[in-house]
Amino acid sequence: MRRKPRRLAQNARVSDASLPKYTIGVVSQLVGMPPQMLRRYEEAGLLEPARQAGKNRLYSDEDVSVLKEIAELYEQGVNAVGIRYIIQMRRQVTVLQQEVNDVRQTLVRYQEEHHVEATFHTTDE
Repeated sequence: MRRKPRRLAQNARVSDASLPKYTIGVVSQLVGMPPQMLRRYEEAGLLEPARQAGKNRLYSDEDVSVLKEIAELYEQGVNAVGIRYIIQMRRQVTVLQQEVNDVRQTLVRYQEEHHVEATFHTTDE
């Protein structure tokens, strides 16, 4: 299953961590993996580096973190399908945590605006 590669967006608002800036050679040295392994991980759908107009891969700090996580999981004996599943679950957990935080902030603003006192229980403390 081939995905369309991420392209570098002009004037896009991205965080510093998601800004593509490292070439495959630099990332290979940072994570201690040969470039061929990085390409295989991309082919397996484990990560999706951005592409320059000339088709060169560019990796962000987030991509480097994912690659380090992939390497750790691989060393623990997890296969590519398992790694993909774990990464997807972790991304979903992050999205859900952000949604919960957004709702909590909205609740606090509502309470402040309407002088309402309410409590909610958290399970992540």
